[in-house]
Amino acid sequence: MEDRNDWQSIENSSPENRELGEILRQLEGLHQGGSPIDWQETRQRCGDALASLLIGCSKSLRLPSLLEGTEYEVGGDEHHLVRVESEPERVYKITHSDSFGCFSRFLPADPDLTGRHFYATVNEDPRLYIRRWMLLNTLGEYQTRYEGLLWPQEDLFVPRICVSQPFLESENPSESEIAESLSRYGYQRISVDTYLNGRTNILLSDAAPRNVRIINGVPVPFDAIASFATPEVLAWVAKSVGNSTSS
Repeated sequence: MEDRNDWQSIENSSPENRELGEILRQLEGLHQGGSPIDWQETRQRCGDALASLLIGCSKSLRLPSLLEGTEYEVGGDEHHLVRVESEPERVYKITHSDSFGCFSRFLPADPDLTGRHFYATVNEDPRLYIRRWMLLNTLGEYQTRYEGLLWPQEDLFVPRICVSQPFLESENPSESEIAESLSRYGYQRISVDTYLNGRTNILLSDAAPRNVRIINGVPVPFDAIASFATPEVLAWVAKSVGNSTSS
C-alpha cells in the first residue's frame, strides 16, 4: 500500500487525516537508521520504539489528565471506550496493550462454508491501525481523530493508541440497508459483511450491523476494517465474485 500514488490525496482529504498521516510517517521513520522493526517482535523492542514517540508528543502527554476519573467500557475485542465530560459529543477509543485493533484475514477457500472469506484478526502493527482510520475518513464527513499515545496498562506491554470519533445515536441497520447505502458510493458486496470499491480498491470488512450506522441515508462504517485490497483479493474477486454477478 505504501507504493500507491494516491496515498498523498488520502492524507490531504481532511485535517484529521493530515494529523494521522504525520503519525504514520513517524511510525515509518522508526524503520530507518537501525535494523527494521518487525511489529511481531518482542514487546520490549516495540514498546521502546512507541515510548519514544509518546514522550515527544504533546497530545499524548495531556491524555492522562484528560481521561482521569473517567470510566472505561469494553468495546469488543479492539478497544476500551471512554466518554469525556468536557467533550460529550465524542467517544474516545483506546486500544488494548497487546494489539492495535484488528486487520482483515483473507481465506479464499471459505473453510466454514458460511460465505465468509474475511475474518477480523488481532493486529500487532500500529501502522495498519492508523491507515485504517485514514481510509475510513475518506468515506464522508464522519472523521476519526488521533488523540495520542498512552502508557501500557501493564509492565512489558506496549503503549496504546487513542483516537476519538463523533458520538452516534442511531439504530443498527440491517445487512440489506448497509449494502444498499454502500452501493451508492461504489461498494459491491463480495463476502459476508465485506465490500469492495472497484474504483479505489478500498476494502471494507467487518462492516456488520453492529459496526455501521446510516445517518440521513449516508453509511457510516465507524468500526469497519478498511484497507487496500491486495492483488490476491482482487484476483479472487475477478474470478469468483465477478463470475457470480454475471451469471
